[in-house]
Amino acid sequence: MNKGDGHPFTRQDWLDVGAGHQLFLAQYGDPQGVPVLYLHGGPGAGCSAEELKLFIDDGFHIYMLDQRAAGRSKPCGVLEHNNLLELLKDIERVRNWAKVDAWCLLGGSFGATLGYLYSCIYPKRVLSQVYWGMFIPSPEGADWLYGPGGAAQIFSTQYREFTRGFNGTLDALFEQFHQDFHAPCSDVRDHSIRRWLAWELELAAPGCTIHDRYAEQSSVLARLELHYAKNDYFGAYALMKKVGAALTAPTVILQGELDWVCPQPIVDKFLACDGPELLSSRLVKSGYHTLSDERMCSAVAAAVSQMGRYVKSL
Repeated sequence: MNKGDGHPFTRQDWLDVGAGHQLFLAQYGDPQGVPVLYLHGGPGAGCSAEELKLFIDDGFHIYMLDQRAAGRSKPCGVLEHNNLLELLKDIERVRNWAKVDAWCLLGGSFGATLGYLYSCIYPKRVLSQVYWGMFIPSPEGADWLYGPGGAAQIFSTQYREFTRGFNGTLDALFEQFHQDFHAPCSDVRDHSIRRWLAWELELAAPGCTIHDRYAEQSSVLARLELHYAKNDYFGAYALMKKVGAALTAPTVILQGELDWVCPQPIVDKFLACDGPELLSSRLVKSGYHTLSDERMCSAVAAAVSQMGRYVKSL
């Protein structure tokens, strides 16, 4: 691994967290700088050095963690002992291993969900945090993403291809994908995986096609996303509502105006009902869901710089 956007690579490790899982952790930047843990989305997307472009200032010690079974973590794509509580425990295991007393958090989509929960469960361990495209794993959030009454109403042609005309319940749709993902015929498996990813990519960055990076990680990303969706994200939404009052870290959430994966109204509804006062939501005009969108990337990078200045002033 080489330098990333001016932030020198310092080391990489595989951390044994039990049950056969090893987490891949890469470190960049200034070892004496503001510690920041980067949480990727998916679940299952893995980290990329490209995401270091969010750090336009020096003075950060950047930890990039491939979550359980994702990216370069081992074994890749394994669903056993892979659930929300284990992912949350993994973050604390990494913090203890790194001997960081408290750090900042940065992440998008499901990574934002995960980081928010961690910051509420371990409030003394989080100094400040920035998220974008935050996924609210409520029934409404899941229905919007995968059901016929949400994004499907905007991208109807793509939704018909995603579901292949399936008109059952959401649980039945997930079960059908589960069967296809484990079909003995490789053509059925591969086509189903591509349908899953094509639908998500259409919402995240309309008009784009699945590029090489997605193709390489397609099976892992699709299988892990389905695993969490099929299991109702292991109670993540109920936990968010339960622990939200414990948040102590200043928190900024950036939502793209054209984010069709995690639309702002669902996030705003959650904040209005259950969000603590320390949490603020900002709309990125004409912004999409992914960092490949320059407007979203620039907004997140500016928020990260602001977070760094805040922590250095403490």
